[in-house]
Amino acid sequence: MTRMNLLFVAGASSAMIVLNGCSSEPTDRFDPRVLGQKEISASRDYTSDGPLKPLPTTLNSPFLPENRNNPDAPKEPPASQPLAAEQRVVRLPLREITQRAVTHNRSVKVSGYQPAIEETRVTEAEARFDPEFFAGTTFEARRNDSEFGFSNDSFDQWRFETGVRQLLQSGGQIELGYRPQRTYASQLGEGVWNSSFGLQLTQPLLRDFGLTVNRARIIINQNNQRISVLDFRKDLEEMLRNIEEVYWRLVQAHQNVKIQEELLQRTIDFADLVSQRFNQDTTMEQISTSISRVEAARADLIRARQRVHDLSDQLKNLMNDPEYPVASNILILPADEPLLQPITFNLTDGVQTALLNRYELGQQQLRIDSATTALEVAKNNRLPQLNLVGSIGLQGLGEDYIDSHEPIWDTDNVSWSLGLQFVQKLGNREANAIFRRAQLQRMQAMAQYEQLIDQITLDVKTAQREVEASWQSIGQTRQARLAAAKALETVQTLRVNGEPLTPNFVERELARQQEVAQAERAEADAIAAYNIAISRLESAKGTLLRYNNVILEEASRR
Repeated sequence: MTRMNLLFVAGASSAMIVLNGCSSEPTDRFDPRVLGQKEISASRDYTSDGPLKPLPTTLNSPFLPENRNNPDAPKEPPASQPLAAEQRVVRLPLREITQRAVTHNRSVKVSGYQPAIEETRVTEAEARFDPEFFAGTTFEARRNDSEFGFSNDSFDQWRFETGVRQLLQSGGQIELGYRPQRTYASQLGEGVWNSSFGLQLTQPLLRDFGLTVNRARIIINQNNQRISVLDFRKDLEEMLRNIEEVYWRLVQAHQNVKIQEELLQRTIDFADLVSQRFNQDTTMEQISTSISRVEAARADLIRARQRVHDLSDQLKNLMNDPEYPVASNILILPADEPLLQPITFNLTDGVQTALLNRYELGQQQLRIDSATTALEVAKNNRLPQLNLVGSIGLQGLGEDYIDSHEPIWDTDNVSWSLGLQFVQKLGNREANAIFRRAQLQRMQAMAQYEQLIDQITLDVKTAQREVEASWQSIGQTRQARLAAAKALETVQTLRVNGEPLTPNFVERELARQQEVAQAERAEADAIAAYNIAISRLESAKGTLLRYNNVILEEASRR
C-alpha cells in the first residue's frame, strides 16, 4: 500500500504542476496610456500661425489709391516665405525614407507577426505525432452484505498504468504500457499482485492509411504559412508603393508652392504697377481686378503650402520612425529630383517577369496544392475502414510487487492477439459529397489561377501604357508651358513699349500670368505622374522590392 500511495502523490503533484503552468500570466502587459505618450510629447512642440483672425467685411489693400501714401495702411506680405523654421526642415532622399519605413512601419510590423503565428500552427499539426506519456491509478472496492443469508465477502483492487503511445504518420497508433495491479479478496484471505507489459498496434489498411492523408494538416498549414509570408510581402509592396506616390506628390506639391509664389509675385508687381498709374491710364476697375487676382493667388498659395505639410505628415505616418513622430513640428522635404529620362519597356518581358514574380500567383499555387491535398484525403475517406489490430503482452503473478515480475519473462506467460476490424457506411453519401466538393474546390482554385494570369497581364499592359502616356504628357505640357510663357512675354513687351493699361489689356496680362502658372503646374503633375507610373509598373511586374533594393528573406525554422 505504501508504494501505491507514493504513486498517487506523484500523480497529484504532476497535475498541480500542469495546472500552475496553465494559470501563468503573460509577461508582456498592454498599457495603452504609455503607447501614446511619444506623440503627445511631440505635439507640444507644434506651433501654428497664431489665432484665427476675423473675416474681413470691407476691401482693404495696400494697392488702393487711398492707401499708397498712408503709413497705417496694411503692408503686403512677401510672396515667398519659408514653409517652416530652418531647424525644423529635413530633406530626405527616397531611399532613406524607404529604409526607415521598412524598419519601422507599424502596418508592416503587424503583418510580420502573421507568418510566425502560422508557423505555430505547423508545429501544432506536427505535434500530433509526438510520443505521449500516460499514467493513471484507480482504486476499486466491492462489498457483499450477508443480510439475505449470503456470506460476507469483500474485494479491493488497486490498478496503475503508465507507458508511452504515439500516433504514426502512416495512420496507426502504437502503445507500450506497463500495468501493475494489487487485488485483495476476503475469500482468498490475502492480496495478489499482477503485473504486465504490453505492446499494442492499431494500423488502418484502407481509410486513414498513408502519409499524404495523415500529414494533410501539416501540408495545408505549411502552405498557409507560406501564403502569410506572401501576404507580408503584399503589405510591404503596398507600403513602398504608397511611399513612392506620396514622395513624388510631395515633390510636385513643393514645386507647386514655388510656382504659386512666382505667380503671386508677378501678380503683386502688376497690381503695384496698376496702382501707381491710377488716373493716368488705369481706373478703379483695373485696380480692383488686380487686387482680386492677388488675393486669389494668395489663397491658392495657402492651400499649396498646406498640401506640402499634409504630404510630409503622410510620409512620417508611413515611416513611423521614432525620430520623426507624426505630431512633431518637423517638415520633411524631398532631396531627390524626379526622373526625366525616357525608359523603354518590352511588354512580353514585362508579362513574363510578372508571371514569375507576382505574389498572387504564388499564393494561388499554394492554395491549389492545399486543395489537391484535401482532394487526396477526401478520396481516401471514400474507402471502407479496415484496421489491423495486434498486441503482445507479458504477465506475472505474485504475492508481492517484486514477486509479480519474476514470471513475466517466462515464455509460458506470453499472450498475443491479431485481428481485423471492418466498417463501411451504407450508401457512403457523406464521403462521396465531401469528395465531390473537394474536386470542385480544386477546379475553382485552378480557374482562379487562370483569372489571375489575365488580370496580371492587364495590370502590366495598363501600367506600361501609363508610363508611355505620362512621358508623352510631359512633352505636351512642357510645350504648353513654353507657349504660355511666350504669350506672357509678348503681352509684357507690349506694356513696356507703352501699351495703355486698358481694362482689356489688364485682363489679358493677368490671364496670361494665370495660364503660365497653370501650365507649370500641369507639367509638374505630369512629371510626378511619370515617376509614379514607373513605380506602379514595377509593382505590376512584381519587382517593386527589388526596384527599391529591399530583400525579403524568411528565417529558417528552428
